[in-house]
Amino acid sequence: MEMLTCRLNRLTLLLLIGFILPTVSYAQGQEFNVDSLKNKRVVVTKYDGASFTGVIKSADDREILIDAEGRGRMYIPLHVIRSIREISINQKDGYSMFSTRYFLTTNGLGMTKGDKYALLNYYGPEAQFAVADDFTLGVMTTWAAIPLIGSAKYSIHFDDNFHMSLGTLVGTLSWIKLDAAGILGYGAFTIGNYENNFTISAGYAGVTYDGEGGSAPLLSLACLFRLGSNLYFVGDSFIYLGETPFTVIVPGLRFERPFKRSSIQVGIGGIVADGEAIPVPLPLFSWFFDLQ
Repeated sequence: MEMLTCRLNRLTLLLLIGFILPTVSYAQGQEFNVDSLKNKRVVVTKYDGASFTGVIKSADDREILIDAEGRGRMYIPLHVIRSIREISINQKDGYSMFSTRYFLTTNGLGMTKGDKYALLNYYGPEAQFAVADDFTLGVMTTWAAIPLIGSAKYSIHFDDNFHMSLGTLVGTLSWIKLDAAGILGYGAFTIGNYENNFTISAGYAGVTYDGEGGSAPLLSLACLFRLGSNLYFVGDSFIYLGETPFTVIVPGLRFERPFKRSSIQVGIGGIVADGEAIPVPLPLFSWFFDLQ
């Protein structure tokens, strides 16, 4: 038992180091080429967390002049700027990469290339990386690294308020039983934008364990609605349609910190099975934070 405990502690430490070191190294090596971003729509983020969206009109070796949306033209010294990022043509007003995720499921909205975030729950960590516009790769697990799941998602935008994504989750019980594995393919359809949306998604999951396998269809209904300047209502569900069907329902609130660099999400879960509703005794607590 002591050997198992030590092993779990080492795994937890490695996971924490894996999240912390990329963040530190990225912050220390952050560079940007202002000349290549002139007359382009960008997001400028300062070291104090303030963020401005607009078009860079001019720049020299000391400062930039940005025509900021809703604020007018302003000069910003280069030494106070943490990052300058061009906004993708697919990125809409009100964009927040945290809005691509609910409690349990994702949606049809996409992330902009270079964006990345971590999601910490009391049961384990998750990280998502936009390797290209609207194409995201991620990893999720528990603090014991059981199971270990990789994810991939590609988003398609039909117009400003109709989006679709195709994705997959592939997982294993990792060091406990590497050959015990599962895969889930899904499609999600979202009506709305990054501030207010409704999503219906469907998928099909298959698992294998000791040479035996099983499969079942899955459904989900989820939503996100802005209630105030930094407050959202989040509703999520997970509907299992196997031999013993059940539904997980999670309503809750998301508190978004200023400048959209982190969010805290709290929800109350319940399970509906055989016509009975069973509340989950522990609230779901999640912390989103920007890895840039």
